[in-house]
Amino acid sequence: MYSESSDPDPRRRPRSVMASDSEWDRIRERANAAGMSISSFICLRTTGPDRSPPPGPPPQAIAARLERIETAVLTLAEVERRRLAERGEADDWETALRKVGFRLRTERPVSGDPEEGEQP
Repeated sequence: MYSESSDPDPRRRPRSVMASDSEWDRIRERANAAGMSISSFICLRTTGPDRSPPPGPPPQAIAARLERIETAVLTLAEVERRRLAERGEADDWETALRKVGFRLRTERPVSGDPEEGEQP
């Protein structure tokens, strides 16, 4: 019979876990590799911080998508720069670049309206 007075940590009580022999061997190996008892290993791995990857695409997929978006934006920017240059409106391009640069530095959305502190 379990006696709380003999248990150094009254919150811990004997439990049982159903596992196949191969599952139990893997648990034992991982606990030994971590320098822990099987009980401590199971408790830590099941109640500790969540180590599962965050939901959504993996970081590598996000980085690849951002690269494709950057390439598309730079391509479109070059097309627009050439279009304005052909029309003799290169100054409009420089003005647009300054606006975008200002918004990126100040983390404000890009709009057609001049903002306080923006240099034409």
